[in-house]
Amino acid sequence: MSNLAQRILTAVIAAPLALALAWLGGWGFALLVIAAAALAQREVYNLMRPTGVQPLLLLGLILGALAAGRVLIPGALPLLVVGSLVVLVGGLVGTREQPILDVAGTLFGVFYPALLLGYGVVLREAESFRLDVNDGFWLVATVLISVWGADTFAYAAGRLFGTHPLFPRVSPKKTWEGALGGLVGAVVVVAAFKVLALPVLSWLDVGVLGLCAGVGGPLGDLAESLFKRAAGVKDSGRSIPGHGGMLDRLDAAAVTVPLAALYLDHVAGLF
Repeated sequence: MSNLAQRILTAVIAAPLALALAWLGGWGFALLVIAAAALAQREVYNLMRPTGVQPLLLLGLILGALAAGRVLIPGALPLLVVGSLVVLVGGLVGTREQPILDVAGTLFGVFYPALLLGYGVVLREAESFRLDVNDGFWLVATVLISVWGADTFAYAAGRLFGTHPLFPRVSPKKTWEGALGGLVGAVVVVAAFKVLALPVLSWLDVGVLGLCAGVGGPLGDLAESLFKRAAGVKDSGRSIPGHGGMLDRLDAAAVTVPLAALYLDHVAGLF
């Protein structure tokens, strides 16, 4: 099967499933996020190994699952603290050549991407007197589709108008013109969701969420590109047929989703 056919087949199967679980919310969606975070977290650990870091894989993945699903897991925060201490002790066991880097790398994987992606569950489970029963789903859809919209607009603008490199040392093909196009695209997507499904959002919210996707998304993509360059690989893994690794698909969301959730919760006071 060609790479294009694999990409299309994967999208046809995965997208409706993800949307259905997001609509249902609860543990169905949380388990999807936990599974995706675990795959991406393992890929982060694999990127570390060529640099000499040997993460504590099992402990890291257990803590990552707690971090990603923390909204629905009773006592998740104290368990994360205790688990982090267990990782610290684990770094002392055996004859590790770089115990500091091994422990730091393990805990970094819990934060990026597991804890960050767990904000998707935070968005889905958001509740307040200002939100309708299905608004959590629409918030998740708005943020994720704004990430994909920004990426699509950035690609098109870069192809049509791109002349000034954005960050040539890490990603030579990205341009400032593409980045601006992506920002515009993200704002357009969020504005469309406000009009069609989320009147609770203000126009200020639209602008800020557009910034989260249009600026935060490319930063996440550049960060992952830097990690892959350090590891000497093209893709983070092969977990998604035709698409590379899970982290390749979620690198932008891992930055955008927590920024959007933190803004909506602590600044806009939406939940």
